[in-house]
Amino acid sequence: MSSKTCDHHVFCLLPRTRHFARMGICVLVSLIAALSAGIIDPNQALYAFLGGGLLVPNQYGSRPSIFAFVALLSPMASFCFLFSDHFTAGLEQDASFVIPRLVSRDAWTLGRLAQLVIFSASFAFLGRLASAIGLVALGCNVELSELLGVSFADALLGFALSLLLVLVTNCLAIKTDSIVAFSIVFAVHAAALVGVGNMPYEMSRAVAPWLLSTQGVLAWHDCSGWTMGFGNGVAGFSVGASLVCLSMGVVLIAWLIIRLVRTWDVL
Repeated sequence: MSSKTCDHHVFCLLPRTRHFARMGICVLVSLIAALSAGIIDPNQALYAFLGGGLLVPNQYGSRPSIFAFVALLSPMASFCFLFSDHFTAGLEQDASFVIPRLVSRDAWTLGRLAQLVIFSASFAFLGRLASAIGLVALGCNVELSELLGVSFADALLGFALSLLLVLVTNCLAIKTDSIVAFSIVFAVHAAALVGVGNMPYEMSRAVAPWLLSTQGVLAWHDCSGWTMGFGNGVAGFSVGASLVCLSMGVVLIAWLIIRLVRTWDVL
């Protein structure tokens, strides 16, 4: 393969400008949502909003308002929606030249998967960083170590969950349509969070550790070893266990996408 062909090969697998624009929108949505939640009490917003405490009911049965729930889910929704066609649109664009002449379908798919890993990580960590800075600007005065600890732990779980959700969305989009796929995936995700959040107190704690959606919410976990900000989490429910489960789901869906792209006829 000539140097020119190799350069073209690499260029075609690089993210496009629109991808960075979409990423910027997702981070901006994260910041706006955090600011809207922190206007009244930025300290509480760190745990209730950024860490997902709004989704975890206490023994007195408190529930989040519809506005708070929509605001909390809006960053993840924007990410999954804007990247729901990452494989379908890419295949339609590259199938006539890139795949036949420069790379195999498997190599192309792996390149796209790598892009989504980077996008998901950027969305999770930059979004939390922007949100944390925004809350500090509003007057959040918790200790810096606590602020960074909550933001980082939530970003780790958010990265794994956002990657899984966007991969499932793209997997369904190959067989249906990107908007339909997004609607189905996010409706199931939101329903899982609402359903568990509205279960009886003890039942919710028995179910939460077994659902992927709740595994991506920091406040459902046992954080007693490093912060007292989440008092309603499930005892013994570790962040590490959730990361393992979410990662297993990512690997499975990535394998399914590779299989689907191999057989998808777009030429």
